[in-house]
Amino acid sequence: MTAFAEFLLVATALYLWESLLWLPLGTTALRHSWPGNTWRALDPGRYFTTRATGVVPLLPVMPDSGLAPCQSPPLIADRHGNLAIRKNSGDYQKIPSADWPDLSHDSHHLQLAQHRVRLSSGRSLELLRRARKRGLTLAQAADRANRLSLSPSRAGREWKRWKLVSKSLKINSLLITLGFFAGLPASYVFGSGMQLALVALWIWLLMVWTAAHLHWLARRVYRDASAELNMDALLSLLVPFHAMRAHESAAVHAMATTHFTALLIHSGDLGNRALHRYARMLLHPRPGYPADDLLAAAVVPVITGHLERAQSSFADFDRPPHDPDHPGPMSYCPRCHGIYQSGVTHCTECADLPLQTR
Repeated sequence: MTAFAEFLLVATALYLWESLLWLPLGTTALRHSWPGNTWRALDPGRYFTTRATGVVPLLPVMPDSGLAPCQSPPLIADRHGNLAIRKNSGDYQKIPSADWPDLSHDSHHLQLAQHRVRLSSGRSLELLRRARKRGLTLAQAADRANRLSLSPSRAGREWKRWKLVSKSLKINSLLITLGFFAGLPASYVFGSGMQLALVALWIWLLMVWTAAHLHWLARRVYRDASAELNMDALLSLLVPFHAMRAHESAAVHAMATTHFTALLIHSGDLGNRALHRYARMLLHPRPGYPADDLLAAAVVPVITGHLERAQSSFADFDRPPHDPDHPGPMSYCPRCHGIYQSGVTHCTECADLPLQTR
């Protein structure tokens, strides 16, 4: 194998590594599907996971411009002031009593009492910070942040703002990728040393432009994620493979305060399977999981109002599974839609949730 072939092999491996977006478990990344106004939900826990994160593969070569990495709120609270924190597994853990002195955080983690959770972005706490400045208690702040993250109109504004401020970033990422994997090899094989140097200089200038754009986002648009965006800017200035995926890395911060259900409802994609699964999870809490009941109490009333304005309801999502292999009566789990043989009365996957019959 020639040195040139080894260089391309190593470069491709590094590019594929940068094309893996690591997100906390419990995050739901949406990818806009064309044509039409529908979304595909991507679960970070599907392919490969660590204790707190999972992988979302990005589209090859082209910038993944339709990607919306939405994160569930790290804290939730019901109208009685009961708090729960999202665990690294994606579930929630009820907290007996806590307030601001019990809360600590850095750019990647939030800790409440003895519970620590991974965050997709430092901007995930933006709504909590604003509520604290207004003098709200931690439970009131969590409730307010949860309601804002579930707002379809706000989700639409966040997505529109991101599309507006990321246009040149998307173009730069594509040009750097094409220049590195097409321009450099072509100059090396068919051109002179001067042409090769000019192409390399052009790529580096695009990297500088990308770094400057990320720095602008950190200072002007997403200030609560300034540390992460400035680090991405530094890496984009030095590492071409990071600059190729700068658009997707910044998208994590852009959508960090938006719940995926809000974006689906705003888009009118009410038939999305991820929305149906989430609705069933809320309507059918698992026995022995107090946080499931708290989550339902905090979220269901908010989503119900948004669905009514979209001329829909939770009843549209809570229907028996369609299985052509079982046309007659069958036992099924209302939460996960698992189908069971006759004689089974509880779902083993959902903490012995009682089955229903179709």
